[in-house]
Amino acid sequence: MNAQPRIPVTNLQHHVFYVTDLERSKAFYIKLFDLQFSALNHPDSSAAMRLSQQEMHFFSFGFHHHDICLVKHHKLKMDNNSMLHFALTVKDAKAFDDVRSRAQDMGLSIREGRILASARPASRSFFLQDPDKHWIEIIEEPSR
Repeated sequence: MNAQPRIPVTNLQHHVFYVTDLERSKAFYIKLFDLQFSALNHPDSSAAMRLSQQEMHFFSFGFHHHDICLVKHHKLKMDNNSMLHFALTVKDAKAFDDVRSRAQDMGLSIREGRILASARPASRSFFLQDPDKHWIEIIEEPSR
């Protein structure tokens, strides 16, 4: 892994979503968040996955076996408009700045503020898209 500090995300139990290219998405999420790869498929779901021709890659921020799961279904045509977005809360200003810096280094288009104007205000937030056009919202958690 790189020498950059881990991004301390504080809220997300897990999120599972379809991608068109597992290797491209895997590289994107590892680079942006320094995720740990935790499993290819999973013992509890492997038989079902093989029957439906799906492949799963599980990743962790370090809290659970998996916090994000990328799924490739080889027969399914994906509609990326079906998932509006997911939001990650980072623990402080430094973590927020670190993930923004990584996104800029990756050449990603960053939009300031919350995805939904009616959402609860945050001290700082921005959003961007992954390679499959899934929206990711990053929210700075205020210091307590």
